[in-house]
Amino acid sequence: MNIDPAGTGMITALWLTVAILAGGYARTRNRSAWTWFLLTAFLGPIAAYLLVVWPPREPVSTPASQERVSQADAP
Repeated sequence: MNIDPAGTGMITALWLTVAILAGGYARTRNRSAWTWFLLTAFLGPIAAYLLVVWPPREPVSTPASQERVSQADAP
């Protein structure tokens, strides 16, 4: 069996590129970039598809951001 090293390298580069892009896209959907990078690196297009199809998460409010909102509402 003869495996083309150039083709294997090209597929690996493409796979990692998709994983990096999925990580960046995950941030825009309020999801963990690192988690989605790893999921896409191991599962490939399946994880990327799930990231696109699932609805974005609601932003998590922290106590500091709630404090700023209550101060802005005060007279």
